[in-house]
Amino acid sequence: PAHQKTYRLTATGRLNAASILTSTHHALATDIPRSMGGADAAPQPVETLLAALIGCTQATALFVGRQMVPRVRVARMEFEIEAVRDARGAVGAVPIVEGGEVPEVPARLQKVEGVVRVFVKEGLEEERLELLARQTELRCPVANMMEASGCEMKIVWELGGEDPPSS
Repeated sequence: PAHQKTYRLTATGRLNAASILTSTHHALATDIPRSMGGADAAPQPVETLLAALIGCTQATALFVGRQMVPRVRVARMEFEIEAVRDARGAVGAVPIVEGGEVPEVPARLQKVEGVVRVFVKEGLEEERLELLARQTELRCPVANMMEASGCEMKIVWELGGEDPPSS
């Protein structure tokens, strides 16, 4: 259907690293730290998930701001995000055998928290910031997926002030 958006990626994994190519011709990579057996040559997969949350929030907020009446002209956004998970969800209950135990906790992120600081081209009142935040969080596919997984999302939106044009 015309309203459906599709994403396609191809990838090759070698040892603990993956090289990924998107259908829009962008290359991504993931790896894990040396302490976990990787080469630490690229971000960890969960770090790329958090980067996707930030990128999706940024793009969605700009869309929402353009659609608000009156319009909110976002100049830039700054993010400070931290996530936690219980490692036992991924590495617990080993060795893995058919019919054996499963991890006692889910492998998903348990909580994502942090601050989004919004800088605008002209004044923005607190109540309009709240509308921007609420509508962005409702419309961001990555945030929606994380919330649906049971991850607690504790992101605080703050006014960063006006951002004068660069000279």
